[in-house]
Amino acid sequence: MSEKMPKMENLCTLMDDGEPVCITFLETTNGTELNKLYCELVSEARYGKEFHINSQRCGAGNYVLGKSKIPPSEYYFRSGRYENIEAAKKAATNLPRIGREYGSIKIAPLSLTKVPFDVCILYLKPEFVMRIIQAFAYMEGKRSIFDTIGAASVCGDCTAKPLSIGIGLSFGCKGSRKHSGYPNSEVPLGLHYDLIEQINRALGIIPETQK
Repeated sequence: MSEKMPKMENLCTLMDDGEPVCITFLETTNGTELNKLYCELVSEARYGKEFHINSQRCGAGNYVLGKSKIPPSEYYFRSGRYENIEAAKKAATNLPRIGREYGSIKIAPLSLTKVPFDVCILYLKPEFVMRIIQAFAYMEGKRSIFDTIGAASVCGDCTAKPLSIGIGLSFGCKGSRKHSGYPNSEVPLGLHYDLIEQINRALGIIPETQK
């Protein structure tokens, strides 16, 4: 990871409301324990708040964020999301997870982030997700490959997945849409820090969407 903050002016213009949220995994354990969901905190950071946490209150999120080794199989089954316990177990164990060791997480808007971070989360209309995918393909013509299960969207699809494969897209999940309140017209997308400079540059070159 470069020690210099990347240029993000083109990325920032894609968000109609709020600003990109920067996620940083830290070695220190001097964060706080908050009785809010990770996705709630990310949504609040979008509008200017900053958090430094050791834990959050979503059990599925704790599993995805690597703070628990217990998959949320029973919870998923009780919620009625899956036909039987076997399907719930498969869904839970297929969730993306953060494998690195860390002590705490910093969640902050871009404007309050002065040092390199790990993942950037943006809330975008589908047209602007398209432009990021086009920007990702600009240099080498690569396809963006996404997979999702409609669960653990902000923590899994948009945080854990970008850490491992660079980019992660979600259509949301029950928890994040209920507790975070982002509109049905938006989807969250996560980008690994190392891709941001490349995508930001490409956004300034590729053709605009024709109206």
